[in-house]
Amino acid sequence: MVAAVIFDMDGLLVDSEPVWDKARAMMARAAGKDWNGDDHKAVMGVSTREWVDYMIGRLDLSMPPQAVEAEIIAQMVALYERRIPFFEGALEAVALVCQAFPAGLASGSPRTLIDTVTGHPGLAGKFQAIFSADQVGRGKPAPDVYLETAAALGVAPGDCVCLEDSGNGILAGKNAGMRVIAVPDPRFPPAADKLARADLVLDSLTQFSRETLSTFE
Repeated sequence: MVAAVIFDMDGLLVDSEPVWDKARAMMARAAGKDWNGDDHKAVMGVSTREWVDYMIGRLDLSMPPQAVEAEIIAQMVALYERRIPFFEGALEAVALVCQAFPAGLASGSPRTLIDTVTGHPGLAGKFQAIFSADQVGRGKPAPDVYLETAAALGVAPGDCVCLEDSGNGILAGKNAGMRVIAVPDPRFPPAADKLARADLVLDSLTQFSRETLSTFE
């Protein structure tokens, strides 16, 4: 059965990966380094501390972690306050879920960005539980943020379906014991072995429907 649905945010609801990539590439250029596709994949879906540590090591930054985080997040918030780049079908998918199930959001993004996105009129009040991986310890692919969200919803993990785009996110959902619907971004596809772990793969959230969830009931 399906008792709750939990959404990822970055790369699933919000087309944020190019924005994150731009912000990180700017910092890399300032440090005299490049920022490539492998770097992008390495930080997709992880916690704030994990991507900050990765950037410091990868770019040989002398900045303290708090300064790296603050600079990147400030750029992201400024962009989101102008326009949140929702994927086609994202707001509709959340609204559809909320008609029949409690909904949660489990993201690797900092809470500041999560609150900016979930405060949008199309999402405000839709999620009964919202967690950042920063609040629970380990980031994805560890299951922590999904387990915490399920607990807050009062639902067993095995009765949850989560929607994810990244390889780390897919593994996090499976490690939590949930059914996983993968909606990969073709620009940043998960590794084939990780995508194969998903229970269902959609090309876009526009394909998501009530019938999609009925396959798990």
